[in-house]
Amino acid sequence: METPEYLRSSCKNHTLVSHVAVLHDNSALLVKYRDPEQYDGQTGWFLPNDSLRHVEHPEEGAKRVLKEQLGLQKVSLELVQIESFVGDNGSWHLIFDFKTRHSDTVISLGKDIAQAKWVEMDKLPPNEEFAHGGWGRGVLLRLAKARA
Repeated sequence: METPEYLRSSCKNHTLVSHVAVLHDNSALLVKYRDPEQYDGQTGWFLPNDSLRHVEHPEEGAKRVLKEQLGLQKVSLELVQIESFVGDNGSWHLIFDFKTRHSDTVISLGKDIAQAKWVEMDKLPPNEEFAHGGWGRGVLLRLAKARA
């Protein structure tokens, strides 16, 4: 059965993203992506994330990110905040910021991940080493402090 056109369409006016802070004890998981062009040309550290597929629910998108990029399944997610701003490309960005606590540090890198590492929260890399001038670092700090 062919996919209906409305499910195949893409939008240049809006960018919807699921963004996930993966926490373990006092550490967080950071990733670098293989293809910076898929991530605004950015080469620094990110929280795991991806654009939502057309009509994909943000929580399902976050679960997909964790499964495809890190091999994590059966996760419990908490939506902590929703960010709204105009991105560099002029599109309206809605970022759904989730967090999850993972019981161990075992992950499996997906095809899009160049590097991943667990970092203690008090030893995070400086803003300059994060993508988008440290934006993800600030988000991570807010999400980690948010009460479950």
